[in-house]
Amino acid sequence: MATTPNLDEYLASLGFDPDAEYDVPEDPADAALAGVEAFVREHGGGGAPESIGTIHIAGPSVSGHSAPMRTVGDLLVSFQGAIDAIGAALSGFRSARGAIPSSISGRTGMSVVASPARGSVVIEVSPSLPRADDLRPDGDGLFDVEGCGVRPLADQAFTEFSRLVGDLRDEDPYEARFIDHLTDLGPRVASALKGFCEVVGKGAVDLDLDWSEPNGATESAAISHDRAARAARVISEAKIDNEEAVFEGTLVTVTRSPKDRLRVVRDDGSEAVVSMGDIPPESTVTLHPGERVRLVAERRVGRSPGGHSTEKLVGKSVEAVSRIDR
Repeated sequence: MATTPNLDEYLASLGFDPDAEYDVPEDPADAALAGVEAFVREHGGGGAPESIGTIHIAGPSVSGHSAPMRTVGDLLVSFQGAIDAIGAALSGFRSARGAIPSSISGRTGMSVVASPARGSVVIEVSPSLPRADDLRPDGDGLFDVEGCGVRPLADQAFTEFSRLVGDLRDEDPYEARFIDHLTDLGPRVASALKGFCEVVGKGAVDLDLDWSEPNGATESAAISHDRAARAARVISEAKIDNEEAVFEGTLVTVTRSPKDRLRVVRDDGSEAVVSMGDIPPESTVTLHPGERVRLVAERRVGRSPGGHSTEKLVGKSVEAVSRIDR
C-alpha cells in the first residue's frame, strides 16, 4: 500500500521556503491551470523539458485582463530583438553593422507557446530551437555538456538581459553600473535595449519576466514604465559606440585567463589595459613581459548622464613584433 509522504519533506524537495513570500493567484482556477501546464511540460510526450519564460504585463494600459494589441505586439518584437542582440554579443558578434548571422539568431529565436492566461495578461514564450539541438547540434557526444555547465544561448541571453534590467537601480542617479554593463555588450545591444525600453515606456506597461530552465533556478526581471522611459533616455545620452584600435607597445603582464587583463605600455608612455576578449589563450603562450607586441582591440565607449565617460579595450588578437635596429 502506498504511504502518504510527509508534507514538509515533500515541499522541501520542491524547493519551498517557508520563510519566503510567494505570489498566489486570486482565482484558484489559475493555480490549477498553471499546475496542469507545468505537469504537461515536465511529463508530456514532447521530448525533453524545455526552458520556459513568462511575460506578465500590468500597468496603466492594462484594463482587467486585456492590454492593447499594438503594445503587446511591439513588446514581443522588441524583446526578441534585445535577446537576439545579447546572444550575438555573448557569441562575440558585437558590431553594430551587418545582420546577426543566422547561426546565432537561430539559437535565440522565441516562440509564443501559450495564450494569455486567465486572471492577468501573461504570455508564455520558449526557445524555438529545442534544447538538445542547441547543446548537441551534431548529436550525442562523449560528454554531458550540461553537466559541464554549458547552457543554450537563449538561456544565457535571458540571464544577461535580467542582469541588465537589474542594474537599473534608483540609488544610482547616473546609472553608471548600467552604462558600464551596456558598454561591455556593445552598441547593438544598447540600440536593441533602447527600443525595448521605449516600447515599455510609451506603452505605459509594467513588466515582470521570469525564465525557468529545466532542473534550474528561475531568473526574474522587472521594469516599470517610468523606469523604462528613463532608461531609454539614459541609453540615448550614453552614445555607446565601438571602433577597432590597433597599436604597438611593450608588454608588461601576460595572462591566459579570460578574467585577467593584458597590460601594454604604448610608445607615448601611456598604459593600455586590454581584456582578453576574443584573444585565444594559446596566443599568449609564447609571449613574455618586456616583449614588443601588436594588439588589435575593440574600443568600447559609453557616457553616463553625469558626464562620466567609460572606455574599455577588448582584445581581438595579439602577436609579437620583431625588433628592428634603427
